[in-house]
Amino acid sequence: MAKKLLSEQFREQLQNLGSSLATHTRSLEEHFDKQEAFLALRHQELEEAATEMLPAAKDAAGALEIALAPIVKGELALLTVSDLKSLCSKSGLKGFSKYKKAELVSFLKASGVVSPPLPVKKLSRAQLEAIVYAVLATKGME
Repeated sequence: MAKKLLSEQFREQLQNLGSSLATHTRSLEEHFDKQEAFLALRHQELEEAATEMLPAAKDAAGALEIALAPIVKGELALLTVSDLKSLCSKSGLKGFSKYKKAELVSFLKASGVVSPPLPVKKLSRAQLEAIVYAVLATKGME
């Protein structure tokens, strides 16, 4: 029996190793695909169960989102006249000094200026109470 060259032995071992790795890789990919499908299904089941058990939580989350809108998205109508005029000048708009508050809001909206987030200090008591009640409702403490 003839001896194989060392390079041929390495080549055979590398081919065996490569085919073994390919087999394992395919089996892992199949396993991960099955696990991903299982987890997606389980996630959907849990969401449905939570919605059935806590329908008020969904409403509370919506109420919280509405209550926080002035802070997160800002609202031009909640700004003071001086803040609106400052926003006009920062945006490079001209001819706004003669406008009253409602006209300034319309002018800014027409110019495409987006309101900055409202600082908490500028919120009214009613808005702050609405936020607190919405947070408590999401925690089930209302």
